[in-house]
Amino acid sequence: MRLRGHGVVITGAGGGIGRAVALAFAAEGASLVLGDVGEAAGAVAEAARRAGADAVAVAADVTRAADMEALARRCVEGAGRLDVLVTCAGIDGQGLLAEQDEETWTRVIDVNLNGTYRAIRAALPAMMARRSGRIVTISSVFGRHGGYGFITAYTASKHGVIGLTRALAAEVGGQGYPGITVNAICPGYVRAGMGIRIQSTRRGPMSGEEIFERYFKRQVPARRMIEPEEIGAAAVFLALPESSGITGQALNVDGGFVMA
Repeated sequence: MRLRGHGVVITGAGGGIGRAVALAFAAEGASLVLGDVGEAAGAVAEAARRAGADAVAVAADVTRAADMEALARRCVEGAGRLDVLVTCAGIDGQGLLAEQDEETWTRVIDVNLNGTYRAIRAALPAMMARRSGRIVTISSVFGRHGGYGFITAYTASKHGVIGLTRALAAEVGGQGYPGITVNAICPGYVRAGMGIRIQSTRRGPMSGEEIFERYFKRQVPARRMIEPEEIGAAAVFLALPESSGITGQALNVDGGFVMA
């Protein structure tokens, strides 16, 4: 219960990594505002409440600035403060670039990169007012290298998330807010959520586990997929006082797939 009373906003909290992040913060006693499209976050909020946390689900689309502002406002009204933002919302946008229409490209960038910007822009004033806060963005190992397998738009967006993270860390520190840290988590091949969907194959449908076993396991020193709970644990760590000296970093949680 190390984060009891802390106000936490999580976007994309309805499933996969977002759900695991929400439940990890719930276990630490945080007061949660869980955003996702439609009613996706409702069941997660209920599970968080069963774990003893204060949690509310809010229908929120990261492509709408007003929705992100509503999440931040709800957190301040409920917890009296906004301490942590974790931006889990994202889409994959599969397709070869030469065959992909501009609408798909624009949608991926708008959700993954612009959506991260909108969530941060909404949460940052409350953190600046208290001169303290933790911003944790979710990028990807494909934000560290060129990626593989029909996900060029996704890869470009996740590189952008890391760039945004690093630039913002320098910006808030340079403005005189060293109590606000900004870091990215770069998941590898995750067993649940987007991590099992972003790879495509022309050989027909394959599960994420099958793709990992056939094509990528030999490249991962841990020889296994990452569990979503491991991403949740990393997000909690970056929110704790013990991590106050870490900012502007991109933390790989990938079993050693990328070592840079």
